[in-house]
Amino acid sequence: MQLRQIKLPQLILIFLLFFIVSAQPSKGQETDILDFLPAILAAVIHSTNNNVLVPLNQFNIGDSIGEGEAADGTIGEAHHETVWSTGYNGRDTVYSLNERFENSDALRYYENNDARDLDLNHAISGAVMADFAAQATEIVAIASSSTPSNTAGMVTILIGNNDVCASSLDTMTDPVLFEEQYRAGLDVLANSAATSSSSIHVSSIPAIYWLWNAKYTNSLCRLIIWPFVPCENLLDNPSDDCANSVSRLNPDTIYPGDGTNCIRRKTFHAKIRDIYNPILKNVLQEYRDNKKLSNAYFIDVFDVQFEDIHVNNGDCFHPSEAGHALLSAEEWCRAQWGIDDLTCAP
Repeated sequence: MQLRQIKLPQLILIFLLFFIVSAQPSKGQETDILDFLPAILAAVIHSTNNNVLVPLNQFNIGDSIGEGEAADGTIGEAHHETVWSTGYNGRDTVYSLNERFENSDALRYYENNDARDLDLNHAISGAVMADFAAQATEIVAIASSSTPSNTAGMVTILIGNNDVCASSLDTMTDPVLFEEQYRAGLDVLANSAATSSSSIHVSSIPAIYWLWNAKYTNSLCRLIIWPFVPCENLLDNPSDDCANSVSRLNPDTIYPGDGTNCIRRKTFHAKIRDIYNPILKNVLQEYRDNKKLSNAYFIDVFDVQFEDIHVNNGDCFHPSEAGHALLSAEEWCRAQWGIDDLTCAP
């Protein structure tokens, strides 16, 4: 895998060592390596601290986003190498979590690659929350038998998009059932020694509304492609009938003059915000508090806005390569892993 980033402490260390080795004392002067020892130690300690949190490996649970579906614009085609979490293509623009971990601690981290992807990425296009437990069961089996540590160091989870995308607002997965299925998946992870101490990275459902906003002016998407995308509660009658652009760009508020389709889309947005994402967050906090999954954490990316570049031009719906790059950066920087990463500074 091609390395695309050297962290600052490592860069400092390389510079210092190069300076010491190349320094040639002039007549009457001496270069003492001990003079540089404090700086070297500081860089080494800083670099080591950045590596403390690196998991031993990373598994992925999810749906079509987790498969990188249509990331290059080819409808229905999976691109696991491009995925924001376990992606491994060192030549694309997606600096995945997998690649970040490998670059932080290449010797210790069991990275994903083409040969290992079938074991590490368990996302399946079309998956709903009901599939969470089955994917978790697969991970438990593989982590306990087919990894050097016999454990899962980290499990990334982004699932629920197909529960909220439905034929109508009324046919979205019942929230009570959604929670039951979510708990079933978490229980699988909590009840296995291979995953109970793992870092469980649960992502919120993104604000899917912005996918519509990014492409609604594209007549090909609006007239030809979207009638076949199974998210009618967002994409039916996709022309903009919001009161004005201010309203369209503020899906959290219904304005006087908003049309019925605009109101439907904003209601869809609100149900994710107010019902489904709170279930993901609050239930996970319960598992943290009762120590069933003490290293689990919730990452809220609902405020991330997708622009045209972040949505592929094939199915006009799934994240493009740039979309996965955006997700990776946001998921990384909002988690503990990005705390010391200067590229995450606001």
